[in-house]
Amino acid sequence: MKAFETSVSKQPVSALVVGSGIAGLTAAYRLHQAGLQVTVLEANGVVGGRMGDRRVGDIAFNSGARLVYPFGSAFNRLIADLSLQEMLVPLRRLTAQCVSANGSHTIELMPSARSLATPGLPLRERFALMTHALRMRAQRGRVDPDWAMSAIADDPAADQQTLAQYVRDAIGPQALSSMVEPVFRSTRSFNPETLSALFYRSTVPHLVGEDTVYTLKGGMGGVCHALAARLDVRTNAAVASIEAMPDAQSGNHARFAVTLRDGTVFSADHVVCATEGSLASKLMRNPQREEREMLDAVRYNALGVVHYGFSKPLPPLMQFAPRGAPSRISTFQQLPASPASGRPLTQIYCQLTPEAADEAERRGLTGDLDTLLRDELRARIADFDRHVSAAVTQWIPAKLPVFAPGYGARLQAFWRWQEAPARRAASPVVYCGDWTSQALLTGACASGERAAQIVLSRLQN
Repeated sequence: MKAFETSVSKQPVSALVVGSGIAGLTAAYRLHQAGLQVTVLEANGVVGGRMGDRRVGDIAFNSGARLVYPFGSAFNRLIADLSLQEMLVPLRRLTAQCVSANGSHTIELMPSARSLATPGLPLRERFALMTHALRMRAQRGRVDPDWAMSAIADDPAADQQTLAQYVRDAIGPQALSSMVEPVFRSTRSFNPETLSALFYRSTVPHLVGEDTVYTLKGGMGGVCHALAARLDVRTNAAVASIEAMPDAQSGNHARFAVTLRDGTVFSADHVVCATEGSLASKLMRNPQREEREMLDAVRYNALGVVHYGFSKPLPPLMQFAPRGAPSRISTFQQLPASPASGRPLTQIYCQLTPEAADEAERRGLTGDLDTLLRDELRARIADFDRHVSAAVTQWIPAKLPVFAPGYGARLQAFWRWQEAPARRAASPVVYCGDWTSQALLTGACASGERAAQIVLSRLQN
């Protein structure tokens, strides 16, 4: 994408943005910069969506996103515009121990030459991994890591092939089971046979040879709060419906009516819908065929985490469990107390495997995940019950959008529909969010910037 361009309208123009995650706030901020009268409507009491912070007693945790990758051009522009560079806290050479019944090995979360030392890789796969890494690095300029669909032009098969099949063909089955699969299961709660290769093909070229990711000083929600402070944001404003009000003469809509659950009605010239895709379909009244078909295709995975407060100090530790391990925990992390960072207790982070998340839903335990994990943790940590001071269940029913095979082509066609000159007169709702771009916070940010550009392009005509 090009650098963001602003265009001030001669007439006062209003816009409503539904949803205050990073996508919605980015869209709102860019429209506000361009001179529009912007109001953001947020159903919850705090902004940030899945890029925020939560606290229950002394237990602090993220609402979704945990890391920022360095390659997000739209996000980096936002950080520069807001002068928030000092918020970025670098984490270098991030690794985890992948623990199975046969032993453990180190997984490099940023691929490097050290990945060649992964135990069990046959010589053929080590050579394939090396050549694959060089090929990916060479493709860096051809794919946009914040735009999963960008990989389609470079490799059309990436949208039709599952990630599992792609890695088996490109490197080998052992690399899949020892390296790629544990990372996707433990960091993203996905099994690689459920996804296309688009995420991998668009991001890995920008990760090979790099060694740094970031977290945010003060919490992941800091950027969203900084944006909200510059905007008119209405929290606890749950939207019930979004409806275009047609003009009797032209047949095109004149304005939008956005109705809250309490009956309050907002009116605006333009609407940006930045909610989860699975929620957007429930808000739209009389959507056009292209909108309805796109929204019907959106799927998310679920994520379950239990955060434990622990009275006994524990050393830093992060472990992944490979598929087939006798564990319901895919990511086990020990976080030492850090009062200066708002974490007064030692905390233990336990993320469920995809299969355990399915089990929790099936057994009706999404509000009490500790029931599934307590026995395993007693076996892991001596006197576990005696030292646990709190257990907080976090259930995220819509964690990440599922870019299943074929989803990228559908999404690519939908963006073309949104951006087409024919939409300028009718000015339908503009959609953004991670489900429209890339399953990363930087991708969501990029989609918000692009949504704002669409609104502004309509004003120019």
